[in-house]
Amino acid sequence: MEARTVHVTIGKPWREVCDFLAEPCNYPRWASWLGPELRRDARGDWIARRPGGRRAKVRFTERNAFGVADHCLVEGEDHATFVALRAVPHDEGCEVMATFFLRDGWTDERLSAAQRDLDRLRSAL
Repeated sequence: MEARTVHVTIGKPWREVCDFLAEPCNYPRWASWLGPELRRDARGDWIARRPGGRRAKVRFTERNAFGVADHCLVEGEDHATFVALRAVPHDEGCEVMATFFLRDGWTDERLSAAQRDLDRLRSAL
């Protein structure tokens, strides 16, 4: 399966970016790939409302000391979308990278939308 990575440079301290990414409540502010709404249900699971009203369970990586903010959208028993999300420190702040594994229906426009999402992340911070 082909993978594509989009990235953005953020001029904020790496720890600040990692803390922001570790909080699922922040994702609706910038990550359109999850959909316009993300909430916890009565069982404590994160539920995203996807385009067309579909719902998906979202599993987030636990807060960690490595800048890893992976998450997985589970839509039904046979469809899951894994997003490898990383923040990597450097002298001018950090680089945030999102890797998507391309499935049927992925287009250059969807990857461009993911790039715009990362630009919104930079603005949100």
